[in-house]
Amino acid sequence: MIVHSGNQTTIKPDVYDFLRGEMDLSQTPIYNRLAKGPDSPDANLFHYEFDAPSAPDNGGSPDGQEVTSDTAQSYGNRANIYGRMHHYEKPIIVGGVAQGNQVFATGGRDEYAYQAKEGMRALMRSAEYTIVGGQESQTGSNVQNHKTRGLERHLVDTAGIAAQTDTPTVVPAAFRCVSGALKTMTVTGGDYPLTEDDINDPFSAIWDAMKGTIDLDVFCTRTFKRKVSRMGYSVPTDADMTIVRRYNTESKDMKITTRVDTYQGDCGTARFQLHPWLRFDTGTQLSEAIGLDFRYGCARMRQTPKVEKLPKSSNSVKGLCTHTFGVQYVPKMGARWKRSA
Repeated sequence: MIVHSGNQTTIKPDVYDFLRGEMDLSQTPIYNRLAKGPDSPDANLFHYEFDAPSAPDNGGSPDGQEVTSDTAQSYGNRANIYGRMHHYEKPIIVGGVAQGNQVFATGGRDEYAYQAKEGMRALMRSAEYTIVGGQESQTGSNVQNHKTRGLERHLVDTAGIAAQTDTPTVVPAAFRCVSGALKTMTVTGGDYPLTEDDINDPFSAIWDAMKGTIDLDVFCTRTFKRKVSRMGYSVPTDADMTIVRRYNTESKDMKITTRVDTYQGDCGTARFQLHPWLRFDTGTQLSEAIGLDFRYGCARMRQTPKVEKLPKSSNSVKGLCTHTFGVQYVPKMGARWKRSA
């Protein structure tokens, strides 16, 4: 009898095939949280409006004032902020021989199905990395990549606007990240101190600008998050950590908890969460943490992540991974903590 795939049991995968689970949502925390906004008629330039509050007035008014163009009051401080779409287009090609193999580490899938799933994972991770990234936006074409501006190039103070070389999308002055909300920690001996004032200062700056409390989801590196958690029992200095208090638990619990995920200050609340791609490329990224209020941002969506199988033109199986979206966020309602170097 000739043994072939139709009359034999499928090769039993090795136990190591199953050690890698499904993609954890912690790999794309911002992309998952951002509202998915509408498409733009022009992928190379979309706009969104923000309205800063009008200044109060204590001057009073006379009785019976005539309403004319000279006496009329104009309210609101509206302006458009511009951005661009980011486009991914990655091909998948699996040869006919490879497609027919029983391949380990595919979870029982054929090779094309495995590559398609991994392509989707790559699209999602790349989208998250793009959102927090330091890349500048760029108008695209059939020969030039479509790029959206990452938050590291978006959440900057006036001095950082010079890095926004894509002139049509430079953020208007009234809606830029307020200078106090961009906190720089000075690195000494390869490390930096982080105090409670460093957490509170950006919230105070946003309060001064907007006259309202704000809650920020702060996405941070593991170094930053550990320093936040240590605020529960120590005061950081450049050289050492000074113990100021301890937390005791009942002995029956047999555990000590020093993790801090939420900090409630006078001007707002910070909710801390680890981010996998901050300082992933330390050559271009200096952020230790980025604070966002999701009410003021979204991902403009032209094409959701997908893998499309292409018509067969040879013995190979072909597919195309595509994803097109744009980052939309009002910098004035965000904060950023970065290293000095």
